[in-house]
Amino acid sequence: EPVDFIRSPSKKNLSSCHQMQHLFLQGVRSLLQFVSVYVKSEQVKDIVRVMLECTKDAPFEIVHTAERALQNLVTGTDPETCFEHLLPFTVVEIDLNNKINPPALLSTLRTMRYLLDRISIDSLKEALPHFAALFRTSLCHKSVDMRKATVFILVEMHFMLGEEELGLMVDLTDCQRRLVDVYIERHPKNKLHENNADMALQPNGIPAQSIISA
Repeated sequence: EPVDFIRSPSKKNLSSCHQMQHLFLQGVRSLLQFVSVYVKSEQVKDIVRVMLECTKDAPFEIVHTAERALQNLVTGTDPETCFEHLLPFTVVEIDLNNKINPPALLSTLRTMRYLLDRISIDSLKEALPHFAALFRTSLCHKSVDMRKATVFILVEMHFMLGEEELGLMVDLTDCQRRLVDVYIERHPKNKLHENNADMALQPNGIPAQSIISA
């Protein structure tokens, strides 16, 4: 039987401490971490919505816990279903004159960072025209957090699509491209590829340092 997730406690009943809501989010986070196998596809939409609703006008600990719960959701349940239900929260108007982050959008972008490499390339390509328009705006946002979340997604897209194809789909300025390249260089996947290449160049797969030491 599907598990019925309780609704988030109303903020009207929480005064300013948010303790009840924080406890609720911690409970959902634990459920998604340890028993995500019991979460059914039809429940994902409601879980995504409730977690993102909690980020509105919320302090850091609430936003952080909601995002960790979403991270557990997207890594423990069907990725295509999660992607489908997260996408609508990226359809927002961004006011570049406002330093305040659209909370649901920022948390959605942060969550997608952990989701993209689990969906199919076809699903990503289908959404790219929308992302391209969104990124042109989010990369110009006054909020460092919004720009950073966007860069991290572009880095994940780079490893899925390759630099050439991503460049054709997402138009970046030279400055933005250099920033993305910096994070590509730092990404664990890039270092793994470099290590594998180094191994392939050595006889019998023995690292150069080992040969020198011998």
